[in-house]
Amino acid sequence: MKHWVGKPVIMYCGEKPYTIMKGILRKWDLSASVAVIGHQEIAVPFRDIVVIKALAPKERALPPVLHSVGYVMRDRQQFDNAVYFKSAVSVWKEDQLIAFNTIITSHTKGSVTLQNGQNLMKGNHIFVVRSLRG
Repeated sequence: MKHWVGKPVIMYCGEKPYTIMKGILRKWDLSASVAVIGHQEIAVPFRDIVVIKALAPKERALPPVLHSVGYVMRDRQQFDNAVYFKSAVSVWKEDQLIAFNTIITSHTKGSVTLQNGQNLMKGNHIFVVRSLRG
């Protein structure tokens, strides 16, 4: 089984329903009878491993999620990127939330158009963007 070392794998461990572990197989230790997987280096006893398979590229990545922290857009390029990447944007006017997790479809020097067709002035509103992670 040493041919799996250094490769992304998925391990099915224990009894049904199996415990599924995904990650890089770090070590195959015959003397300790364990396989070490993942960046946390979890040692899995050989007797618990039912199946080891190569991890498909689409299974390796975590699903994209929104960053928990947003930032206020001020520059033209930030607005351009929000339009291009269809980023989630929240719009505030003073302390009132105008739009939550909306998408900017276009913008000019002084205004922004949201996906619902609403046209807002940049000087009167605060635009907070949260990009996708992953």
